[in-house]
Amino acid sequence: MTRILVLESELRLRHSLKTILESAGYEVDVADDGVDALSRHTRRPADLLIADGNVSPAGFTGTRVLAVPGGGACDAVKGTDITHFLPKPFGREDLLAAVRVSLGAAPPIPAAR
Repeated sequence: MTRILVLESELRLRHSLKTILESAGYEVDVADDGVDALSRHTRRPADLLIADGNVSPAGFTGTRVLAVPGGGACDAVKGTDITHFLPKPFGREDLLAAVRVSLGAAPPIPAAR
């Protein structure tokens, strides 16, 4: 089963993401900060990290990253393997499509014009 680690500082959004992803068949773990995320990833590596932009590249090298910035650039994820950006706010279907693209299970999503 594909394992996803969600790093999101907002409690409500963190739980919503977990619920949506689990209902789509993914194994999901959540973290509220970079230290917690790195600890969880070290114990059980994730196939994909969904990060709100507050993650250091140390320890996540080689991990696919779906960056979900909250209105700004994701400078904190420089040096990681960002596979896709999904700016907030986004809906369920947008999230699942971005996850599939990030995991390499779907073709890239065309950029909005």
